[in-house]
Amino acid sequence: MTSQIALLPPSQQIITRKVNALRAAQPARESVSGNGAGGYVPQAPSPAQAAFLALDAREALYGGAAGGGKSSALLMAALQHVHVPGYAALLLRRTYADLSLPGALMDRAVDWLRGTDARWNAQTKTWHFPSGATLTFGYLESDNDRYRYQGSELQFVGFDEVTQFTETQYTYLASRLRRPEGMPVPLRLRAASNPGGVGHQWVYERFVAQPTDARPYVPARLEDNPHLDHASYRESLSLLDSVTRAQLLDGDWTVTRGLLFQRQWFQVVEAAPADVQWVRYWDLAASTKTSADYTACAAVALHEGTLYVRDMIRGRW
Repeated sequence: MTSQIALLPPSQQIITRKVNALRAAQPARESVSGNGAGGYVPQAPSPAQAAFLALDAREALYGGAAGGGKSSALLMAALQHVHVPGYAALLLRRTYADLSLPGALMDRAVDWLRGTDARWNAQTKTWHFPSGATLTFGYLESDNDRYRYQGSELQFVGFDEVTQFTETQYTYLASRLRRPEGMPVPLRLRAASNPGGVGHQWVYERFVAQPTDARPYVPARLEDNPHLDHASYRESLSLLDSVTRAQLLDGDWTVTRGLLFQRQWFQVVEAAPADVQWVRYWDLAASTKTSADYTACAAVALHEGTLYVRDMIRGRW
């Protein structure tokens, strides 16, 4: 662990130290930072959530282990500036079914905002605040759904379970971040997720493999969430296969089927021996779902204990 932290940029080392310090001083946790959130957020942020909320980078990722308070962190962040007139926030899940699950983002917002001066519009899935600020819930089930937000002017976009989205969807919504001249709010693109999912690779490469000042990663763990029964949840996670269990229980981004082979393990050669016999294997990943795994193919040969890979094909057809 020490060697990994030593490779991180200074800002990421500061985030890591800050989270650890806040964990050590957990009883001192206070309300959500941001003038507009206090009256709408009924729970104090965990140490990891507090570090996430304090970030001033345009992009940031929160997550890792399951149960670390990802959805609450995103909702807290979206509510930080609802006191500013005209502020517009958007929270996204991949499908509407995901969005409306019990305990998911939209359901949690009802628990938090019911009984406050915020008003809910069920048709547009939008909370309206006395300042004129709005918090809207949406989904991107297909890549074309992103065009639904083509004319939007947003100051906050949050992706819950971002590894379920494509990078194209993510970057397109990032282009919707803008504000009127003089508006006193930062433009923020926030994401939360566990490892795994169809978007695991691009999220890992964008945030986790080499965090930067512009794209920090705040790791969370099950113990960061005081509102969850840790023992029973650990028991549930123990039923998973070893890869999924490592992803969800430990928040491990490297223990994944998609990263089983590392690029640095392979040496590039001019050619394979002339007398090898090549074979080609296809994993069809057949499905009618647009979010299914990719079809993949490899041309390989084995010669005197050395495996040669001539080419790879990967796509959805």
